[in-house]
Amino acid sequence: MPAVVWVLGRFVFGLEGQHLLASVIMAALPTAQNVFRFAPYGRGMTVARDVILCTTVLSVGALVVIAWLVG
Repeated sequence: MPAVVWVLGRFVFGLEGQHLLASVIMAALPTAQNVFRFAPYGRGMTVARDVILCTTVLSVGALVVIAWLVG
């Protein structure tokens, strides 16, 4: 998703500098806690919890790389 936002921001919307960096960083943020809303009545709670954990851990490295490349 961050790569798609970078391409769209850079070439479609003409963003540069801090505006482009902010857009790409927002796209790289981890899955929010509201993913639990899609696990009604306790079904799928383990998967939702694991997705939140994985995306949070993986987003740290992605955010550092994005800041280095775009910033």
